[in-house]
Amino acid sequence: MTNEEMQRYLIKEAQRGSSEIEAYRNLMEILGIEFPSDGENDTK
Repeated sequence: MTNEEMQRYLIKEAQRGSSEIEAYRNLMEILGIEFPSDGENDTK
């Protein structure tokens, strides 16, 4: 996914009403990236 495609995705998410963090998490899921975890603040 190119930078332009990622930016378009984030703009679409914003237009849908997603919060910024939700949009980033959705994009990271698509890319197969996970937030680093210190074990204390897991929200799953």
